[in-house]
Amino acid sequence: MKSLINRRSALQMCSLPIAALALPSRSKAQDASQKTLKLMVGYPAGSTSDIVARMLAPHLSKGLGQSAIVENKSGADGQIAAIEVLRAPANGNTLFVATNSPLAAVPALRKVPPYDAMADFTPIGFIGRYIHFLVVPPDLPVKSVAELIEHARAKPGGLSYAAGATFHKVATAQLLRDAGVRMNEVPYKGEPAALIDVMAGRVQFMLASQGVVLELIHSGKVRALATTANTRHHSLPNVPTLKEAGLPLFTVMPWVGLFGPAGLPGETTGKINRELRVALQQADVREQLDRIGIEVSASTPEEMRKLLRDQLEIWNRSVQELGIERT
Repeated sequence: MKSLINRRSALQMCSLPIAALALPSRSKAQDASQKTLKLMVGYPAGSTSDIVARMLAPHLSKGLGQSAIVENKSGADGQIAAIEVLRAPANGNTLFVATNSPLAAVPALRKVPPYDAMADFTPIGFIGRYIHFLVVPPDLPVKSVAELIEHARAKPGGLSYAAGATFHKVATAQLLRDAGVRMNEVPYKGEPAALIDVMAGRVQFMLASQGVVLELIHSGKVRALATTANTRHHSLPNVPTLKEAGLPLFTVMPWVGLFGPAGLPGETTGKINRELRVALQQADVREQLDRIGIEVSASTPEEMRKLLRDQLEIWNRSVQELGIERT
């Protein structure tokens, strides 16, 4: 019996190196899908892009077979998160839920851009376009865009507008140029702070995203004069589109899409794109995105790349034509 035990012990001892050698091999063979998927967001929790990321996370997690987390790296118009993504390994485990601010506005508005949006990121897919409303204080004596323009013409340089983001800065400058009026820009660190001053009448109008302003419109705290959507909002049928109000839609576009670091393999990009498109087809996702003011529009990676390239050209041209100073 003692001899049998010794033989068993010897066999167990001999088998240990084999098992130990097998473990690294199994670890190396692990697919990237076994690792955590990190969705980077350039804005704080509760922001629109953060909400988008948290909506998509469980769907991408299920489709890709990975646990998914949302990580917020806010500041500098999203460029802090952008830089972290571009420095990440190109294995599909770190993705960027990016808006037009870090990938179009930052390169256009900086004298020395911190990165090359086309070269430093891999486009995966479009998610949608943000809907905005042109709003004014409830006691401002205007009920339409035409009346606002006339009011501004009667007080040249006497009215102010709020800019809560880079998009608002350039889009409002385009709008005023097309309307032939002059107003003073008042910059803010985000839409909530800007809307406080609009409600109080300290500034006379602003473009505000649907996700943060819709309830204020319904409660009468601000008055909506127009929407940037292609059609009227179903809950505000009396609010016209900008086109109906007599103004062309600005060429700079507020959007959100999904990106990875440069060099993301085509197979990985295609796989993530397919799961993103599946997620955007889900009724609950579309309903939630509609609620926060995003017109869903899925795309291929190539279509996302073209949209980014076109928007970069438009942003750069607009900044130059409008005489906006680069910082």
